[in-house]
Parts: sequence; structure tokens; C-alpha cells
Amino acid sequence: MLTEQQKKSRYKAMQARNYTASLQLEGIHLEPETDKQLSSEQSESKQIAELKLRYAR
Repeated sequence: MLTEQQKKSRYKAMQARNYTASLQLEGIHLEPETDKQLSSEQSESKQIAELKLRYAR
């Protein structure tokens, strides 16, 4: 189980990734360094595909 501090840090990280993704959807491309951070983690499309499989009826 996660501690309160771990939950907060994970929330902040997710919030930052979502903000970056929102900017990219609006056509605002950030520095390449930021893009490397996003690509180092599991891609969002892969996460969505896994969730769809998990919750499929």
C-alpha cells in the first residue's frame, strides 16, 4: 500500500503528464527533454489498451 507522500507524488506526476499531453493536443510542442520523460514511461495508448482489456465485458 502506498503512503500518503507516495500518493501525492504520483498524483503530481500524473497531473504534469496530463498537462503536457493537453498542451500537445492543442498543438503546443514542448522541449525535447520533456518528450523524453514521457516516452520513458509506458505509453498512454498502451495503458488505455490494457485498461480496455481489463474492463471488457
